Amino acid sequence: MKLSLSAAVIAVVVLTHAVLLPVLYFRLSDVVRASHERLFVDHARTFARVLADQLELEGAADPPQRIRDLLDIAILNGDGVYAEYIDGRGAVRSRLGRASLHMPAQQDFSFREHGDHVYFLKLPINAAGRTAELRIGFDEMPTEADIARALRRMFAVLAVYSAVSLAVALYFGVRLARPIRELQDAARGIASGDYAKRLRVASHIGELQDLSADLDHMRRALVGVNQQLRAEIAEKEHAESRRRELESDLRHRQRLETVGTLAGGIAHEFNNALLPIILFTEAALEDLPAESPTREDLTRVLGSARRAREVVRKILTFSHKFDQAQFAVLDLGDAVAESLKLFSALVPSTVTLTPELEPSPMPVRADTALLQQLVMNLGVNAYQSLRKTGGAVTVGLRRAADSAELWVRDNGHGMDEATTARIFEPFFTTRGVGEGTGLGLSVVHGIVESFGARMAVETAVGMGTTFRIFFPIVEDPA
Repeated sequence: MKLSLSAAVIAVVVLTHAVLLPVLYFRLSDVVRASHERLFVDHARTFARVLADQLELEGAADPPQRIRDLLDIAILNGDGVYAEYIDGRGAVRSRLGRASLHMPAQQDFSFREHGDHVYFLKLPINAAGRTAELRIGFDEMPTEADIARALRRMFAVLAVYSAVSLAVALYFGVRLARPIRELQDAARGIASGDYAKRLRVASHIGELQDLSADLDHMRRALVGVNQQLRAEIAEKEHAESRRRELESDLRHRQRLETVGTLAGGIAHEFNNALLPIILFTEAALEDLPAESPTREDLTRVLGSARRAREVVRKILTFSHKFDQAQFAVLDLGDAVAESLKLFSALVPSTVTLTPELEPSPMPVRADTALLQQLVMNLGVNAYQSLRKTGGAVTVGLRRAADSAELWVRDNGHGMDEATTARIFEPFFTTRGVGEGTGLGLSVVHGIVESFGARMAVETAVGMGTTFRIFFPIVEDPA
């Protein structure tokens, strides 16, 4: 159920009073009753004691008429309804008391005992050595009327108090709700596009003043953030465009690698076929005499074979890029960090790249360009497995006792055993046509071998994939 602030304040006040006022009323009622009853009992006992003392002084010498007069005065002045004096001579009873009343077998010890609305007392009297007894009863009805009147007044006071409390609660509820409604209206205006609307209200409550000031400060900050977000979106669009360009360049390089690998394979086969031709032709020329008519034909065959071998050598020079690598001792951490700067531009927004590079020095023998290509190929292979679902790629580096471990981990779909067994084969790929050449991991494998390192693969279906490369540490960089 949705309540306004003023309604909530009134509801709280009403519920609080509904719980507390009955408890307060009944507690005060007990106090009022106990107070009136105690006053009545004290008055009755005091009055009875004074009368008994008077009778004790005069009762032996005075005649019954004198005693009856004292009893009548007690009834007239002490709210008594019954008074009787009994001694050895007989009983003397007040003529002003109620004739129907008789002293019960036991006197009253508390107010409203026995349910007869009369408070009876018995007091022994020692008059001239003779034992007498004063029996007196006091009317409880006037005191009960006083108690009822006091309770009605107390109820009226509590009712007035409740009404005043509700009025005060309503007043302050409305006062509290007004500035909050003003803030609400201003917030709705800002949400509809009116950014110039101020979130300030006039209120004497310090918390509301601070809240309105903070909200208006936030409004001004959000207006600035809006402009900043537009700039960041434009920057991200530019970065995305740059990433697509880099991906296009990478695909182009992979196609070149494909051509180079294919050409290298063909060149090796041709070279293997040409070698015996050249050797046997040269041997035949050495055995033939100079005037032999076939010598000229063999010379032409040898020239053609040598020209073919030159073409093969040029193809091998194109395909064997490892032969042109410039190996040197370098810090693996610096090289990997630099590679990640290039790779981060390729990572799409749906993939999170997390570097975990240990700062320890790790001298290894490698070629900077090939090392960058190794990190790029492994990273691209990792994030391409997350292209549809998104996820995280972690590139880590740490040093062991005699080796440096580089790993690239993704939380993609992983691979089964059959796929894992073929991932380093040239032209093998699990992606669709036009999405990969199947040479990325083959090139990685060749680079790793050229560094004298070793590589391990950890993968399972649904568990992601981790490539680990262990570089031998150069103990003496000099």
